[in-house]
Amino acid sequence: MHRPTVRAAFALLCILSARPASAAEGRGPLPAFGDTAPPVDLSGPVSLQGCVGQALGRNFTVRIQQFTVFEAADAVEIQEAAFEPTFGFSANKQFSQPTINESQFGFPANSTTETAALSVNDTLITGATLTGNYSLVRANESPAFFPPNPSYAGATSISVTQPLLQGAGSDYNRAALESARLGVRISNLNFKSTVLTMVLNVENTYYNLLYQREQYKVQEEELKQAQQLLDENTIRRQTGVLTDLDVMNAKAGVASAQNLLILDRQAVRNSEDSLLQLLGDREFRSSVGEVSFPDIGEPEVSFDRSYKAAREDGPDLAVAMATIDQFKLAALKAKRNTLPELNVNGGVGYGSYAATAYQSLTGSWNGYNWTAGITLSVPWGMKANKALYHQALSQVRSHEVAYDQADQNLVVNVRRAVLAVQTGIQSVRSSAENTRYATKAYELTKAQFDAGLATSYLVLQSQNTLETARVSELQAKVNLLSATANLRFFEGSSLQLYRINLPE
Repeated sequence: MHRPTVRAAFALLCILSARPASAAEGRGPLPAFGDTAPPVDLSGPVSLQGCVGQALGRNFTVRIQQFTVFEAADAVEIQEAAFEPTFGFSANKQFSQPTINESQFGFPANSTTETAALSVNDTLITGATLTGNYSLVRANESPAFFPPNPSYAGATSISVTQPLLQGAGSDYNRAALESARLGVRISNLNFKSTVLTMVLNVENTYYNLLYQREQYKVQEEELKQAQQLLDENTIRRQTGVLTDLDVMNAKAGVASAQNLLILDRQAVRNSEDSLLQLLGDREFRSSVGEVSFPDIGEPEVSFDRSYKAAREDGPDLAVAMATIDQFKLAALKAKRNTLPELNVNGGVGYGSYAATAYQSLTGSWNGYNWTAGITLSVPWGMKANKALYHQALSQVRSHEVAYDQADQNLVVNVRRAVLAVQTGIQSVRSSAENTRYATKAYELTKAQFDAGLATSYLVLQSQNTLETARVSELQAKVNLLSATANLRFFEGSSLQLYRINLPE
């Protein structure tokens, strides 16, 4: 054959190795979110924004979830590698020397054969397998009986096998790759869910610490008032105005307030440890500084608005839909596998013979061959593949039902979250009003006691009522904050609030 044909064959071998860079190529190691080496330091004023930022980089659950994202990205590269060419090279040298008897009959004294071969194998997106080979053989005989000596024989061949039924089509062969890319989306969404959960936990823990500390302050004030009442009753007992019973009631009030203060101190320390734990602290040596109530206000909520945001930005339904798409790809492959195997194949090869390697490569090719064929394979009944296809369809339909269930759960959760915010607003209003009434009642009772018109027992009751009202108002504020945070969790809007950007 002529040189243009030879060059075209080598050009095709080069095309096999020319691939566009995949999206994952050039990607270095994905960075972790934060450095956990420095110890946690919360000694200064502690803001909720700062706690969320530290938890994002240090929280163990978030850090563990990052690795599933890395693994999913690597799974895409593994599937892309299935369509990358494989290069092969081999070199051999063989020396042979005949026996003395063979030499007497005119056989050469010895011969040397050197072989070098290059191969390229590739799988195309259509399911075809393409193979290109080139080999060069140098033969040297001594003594030489036929020129040229040494001689160079070159051979090049290209063959292709294309499925027509089972295993055919770009959609079939891209299914595993597309499923892996969906896996990246699912892992990113699961990571988003982990971050949203982490933010919610930090918010609730911060609010709980705030509640415990404020309750501790209320209890300190209660103890101070109880001690003041005891001092007054003791003086009045000495002057004969009050009885021993009044003094004993006051002492009981002080003891009760002290006991509650001890319990509240323990609750504060537990809340501080819970916050440090969320921030990934392993030493628990940092003291937690001042925490403060964020602006509560009265947020305007709407089920329609929140439900729309939850469907668009929440990760749960998106994960369910991506999972359905994965099973649809598996069903597509399973359906195609119910077809028989029908493949066509063909190939062409050329040969040369020359005195030099350069002439063997660039000169005229003096021989060629071609092949063409077809193969058919039909399992009896195709029962196994049909059953696998039915299983794949069942998985698709099962996850579609699961999607509807997840949507229903989302509706219920958003409705409850919206109702909790609305209830929290009303509770804050009523508890604040109750605190005002309880404060006024205590002041009036204390004034009556000072005028000798009320007993110390009534003062203690009034103190307890005021303490309960203050704690209830504090709890109502914290409940409203938690309800608002919970609604943001379902909406997926916590990320915007704290300016957290995540991969989609």
